[in-house]
Amino acid sequence: MFFRKKKVKWNILNDIDNDLVNLYLCILDKFDELSEKIYWYPRSRKLHDDFRRCIKTTQEIDIPDTDRASKYYYIIRNAFNNKPLQTFSKDTYWNTKMVEELKQSKEKLNGSTIENLDFVELIERYSMRKGDFVYLDPPYIIANKKDYYRNRFDKKMHLKLKDTVDKISLNNAKFMLSYDDREELREMYKEYNIITIKTKYVGRREDPSKVFNELVITNYQTKEQGELF
Repeated sequence: MFFRKKKVKWNILNDIDNDLVNLYLCILDKFDELSEKIYWYPRSRKLHDDFRRCIKTTQEIDIPDTDRASKYYYIIRNAFNNKPLQTFSKDTYWNTKMVEELKQSKEKLNGSTIENLDFVELIERYSMRKGDFVYLDPPYIIANKKDYYRNRFDKKMHLKLKDTVDKISLNNAKFMLSYDDREELREMYKEYNIITIKTKYVGRREDPSKVFNELVITNYQTKEQGELF
């Protein structure tokens, strides 16, 4: 979402995933060193599997770690559906143009604040006020497979998220929340605006043509679907 939307004066990106945060910080602070590693990697199923095993079995990172970031970036770009713990995909591409793509990411990230916090702590540290906008993209409420989400997000976390967006709204800031279409979520967020969006999941193994509903929940009135902001 961040890489597609227009930047504003103050931009904060937060994720609990250490590897994703490490990658962002390496792009910003150690770009040449990271690019050099990525440039020389060949496209290889064996290399992908080795890197994936490394990322999966070791969680401790001395951020910023360019060796770790290059491996993480490699397995994302070469994995099925671009999921870091998925298997190697024959349909992805990998070549030296990746460095140019990373340059575009560096320009977009430039000047932004990168955080690695629990979302509750993040909102407490940044006192939300009128004029602020928060986009939240939690794990789906029915998803608990580690192939898709590496960090624990159980029902209690979903309830904490509801409390968090309530606080954002009480401080007169705006929020947008994307979720899977579940009746319990519609009930939980019934006091807010709920928009249903039709979508297809790219790279889906079973019936890729199937259309699913996703929810976009806001505390403000949106325009047309193409102008959610």
